[in-house]
Amino acid sequence: NKFTIITSISGQNLSSYEAQFPLNYKSIQQDINLNWEVKSDTNPFLGGVDYTISAFIHASFMLHNNGNLATNYQTYSQTINIGTNSLTVEFSGDVLPSGVYPRRLFSYLCKHIIRTRSKSPVVNIPRSRAQFYKDALGINYVPSNKDVEALNLQIKAFVNCKLSLSYSNPNDKARKPRDQILFVSGDHSWLYDDSQIWKQQITLSDELFELIKLTAVPISAKATEEFSNARKLDILNYFLYQNYNLHLKGISYSFQIEQLYELFGGGIPTLNEFRRVLNKILSEIKELVPLDIVATDKYNYFMIPSESALLKQHKRRKTNQFKDQTLIINEDYKDKLKQTYSEMDVEGACIYVSKRNQQGHVRHPYAYLRDVLKNPSWYQTEKINFINNVHKFQLNEYEHLPSDLKTLNARHFKDRIQKIHVYSIPRELQSYLEEIKHPGRAQIKGLPGHQYRCYMYWAFMHNKCTEFNSTVESNLIKLFKLL
Repeated sequence: NKFTIITSISGQNLSSYEAQFPLNYKSIQQDINLNWEVKSDTNPFLGGVDYTISAFIHASFMLHNNGNLATNYQTYSQTINIGTNSLTVEFSGDVLPSGVYPRRLFSYLCKHIIRTRSKSPVVNIPRSRAQFYKDALGINYVPSNKDVEALNLQIKAFVNCKLSLSYSNPNDKARKPRDQILFVSGDHSWLYDDSQIWKQQITLSDELFELIKLTAVPISAKATEEFSNARKLDILNYFLYQNYNLHLKGISYSFQIEQLYELFGGGIPTLNEFRRVLNKILSEIKELVPLDIVATDKYNYFMIPSESALLKQHKRRKTNQFKDQTLIINEDYKDKLKQTYSEMDVEGACIYVSKRNQQGHVRHPYAYLRDVLKNPSWYQTEKINFINNVHKFQLNEYEHLPSDLKTLNARHFKDRIQKIHVYSIPRELQSYLEEIKHPGRAQIKGLPGHQYRCYMYWAFMHNKCTEFNSTVESNLIKLFKLL
């Protein structure tokens, strides 16, 4: 018996429990009669977006049979017809980047520029090489020396590669020709040379920075992260892009096999072999996203645009949006403060400032809010009331969960408590663990009952508010962090 539990009630997939707790899930799941349907409001391959430049949708980095090795080619060029116009993309260098890692790295850089609305070409990266491999290249394991050598070859090829773009109809800034532009500016050999000191900033060339700002388009973030086949990634991004364009125009379109072979046939010697590879990739893609594309014959693939296959558009909240009309402080500024102070502190201080503002005592709300946050005793009453109200709503949500979910949560809580040894935790928390394991021993005054502890554990596991006014409850949260 195998069960997949996915629910949006708490805002997090319960299947993530399985990744966090290495215990026998078969015995737990078989004890509970779970007869739920697997539902998801958003397709994971469509819900999150990365970015690349529009030219790379049609002609990205090289494709060949071994994507882990840099190629021996010194130039690589593709000319693509887009309607009545044409686009030529050319890469040049001593060796050329190829495969999935340059694609991930480029999308990583584009995402940081677009998401932060950066006004400078500087991209901040993790403080260690290992974390950079994980975040930018999707390396979620400890690479061997051979793997590191292959990665460094790809990064070196990427850093030293030159990109040229030309359009048959260069009628605006986005279509301005680019001749032999570098991806980065200055010396970035430390990215692939382990003997050099690691730095925490990549500086893009001015030309590439401008190109990203003008022509960036969204692609599937999950596909970029998970696909290890560069050809499959390119084909998915291409058809998602075409599905969007066709949906806007309200028309269907037939793609010729020769056209697709020119775009994605690198490293495949014959058209017949490419057809077999393409059919296999399309069948795998259509299991992940609802693209409506079928082979009408040996030479044509017909696509009907589907609204359900559109990438989710992330609209930024307006900077001047106010949730509380009595408080003249916008949500963006509150989010900025939450990088320094806890969310409960910011909300409590905002309530305090709102009350003072209604009495006409606040001339400069932003400056006053900063002063209030530096003096927590001012807004202590508002913070306590706010925390209590938040927990009332959360507790109500927990109590209305299906009984099976609450039972599963309680089983996890009990299992984790039983597995931890009392002497493996700090001394001030040992008595809490002892009383939870042996309820008959009344050692902690005011310790919540079992049902409320299960609620606290649920709130902790689902990233709910876990800030409490009581020292006892706060210590329980500290204990949960050690489980």
